[in-house]
Amino acid sequence: MTRRAIPIACAFLLANAAGALAQQSPRWVRGATCYEVFVRSFYDSDGDGIGDLKGLIAKLDYINDGNPRSRRSLGARCIWLMPIVESPSYHGYDATDYYRVARAYGTNDDFKRFVAAAHKRGIKVLIDMVLNHTSNDHPWFQASMRDTTSPYRKWYRWSTVKPAEKGPWGQEVWYKSPVRDEYYYGVFWSGMPDLNYETSAVRAEVKRIARFWLREMNVDGFRLDAVPFLMEDGGKLAGSPGTHALLHEYATYVHGLRRDAFTVGEVYDNINTVLTYYPDQLDSYFAFEVADSIIAGVRNGSARGLLAPVLRL
Repeated sequence: MTRRAIPIACAFLLANAAGALAQQSPRWVRGATCYEVFVRSFYDSDGDGIGDLKGLIAKLDYINDGNPRSRRSLGARCIWLMPIVESPSYHGYDATDYYRVARAYGTNDDFKRFVAAAHKRGIKVLIDMVLNHTSNDHPWFQASMRDTTSPYRKWYRWSTVKPAEKGPWGQEVWYKSPVRDEYYYGVFWSGMPDLNYETSAVRAEVKRIARFWLREMNVDGFRLDAVPFLMEDGGKLAGSPGTHALLHEYATYVHGLRRDAFTVGEVYDNINTVLTYYPDQLDSYFAFEVADSIIAGVRNGSARGLLAPVLRL
């Protein structure tokens, strides 16, 4: 994942520059570079062809050896791990168990050892938290689909007729259940049904998940995936009033658990849209437009177009 370190860092840091105007971010964020790691492709410690947490621990000194004068490490002060929980896919963005590290990567104890080793070197650890949807193999969805009287029924959006509603990009978002004549909602695809945040039990559950990772697994914060799509209300499928309110509620809870916890959200849009998520929601958001303008400037050998997105921060 070395190739992605520079653009990701640019987006991360520039987004936080705007966030700092709104709220006090943890001190470690200032001037920090965050290194993204896809554990599966990083380093394989046991020869099974899949990267794992033990391999990541073995190579931590490459990311930061803990010596600020070292010329042998990248000096990154933060690691962002792409999804690490149980999932049927290679990428992990469709969880089947939010409380268990993917078996291919190791165990929960392996993860704790990784966090301890990272902290020893002065590296903070952020994990990818996917709150918009689960896998269709998740026990919650399976119960919701198979039993209309299940308490999990309201954890997802169901309809007895197929709504005409299309997704934010004009795509199909309602999928036929394989069990009975009804349809469920998934903004990305049929294998990722959206959670229904109008259900209070869902909101309570994602808070329990946050508590688990912050308190028991000792992570330093979260990169939150696809946050514009958390709630569909007010006639909006992306960036709805309910979504903004939910992000505020979630961030308040996270900071109540740990004042120094850091949150960064994925809003894949222009700066004008990203700024609607300030000042009272997550700490930071990726500034993709800014990062793209920097990369374009380097490739083209010209700073023309570089300042326009930055000046809107």
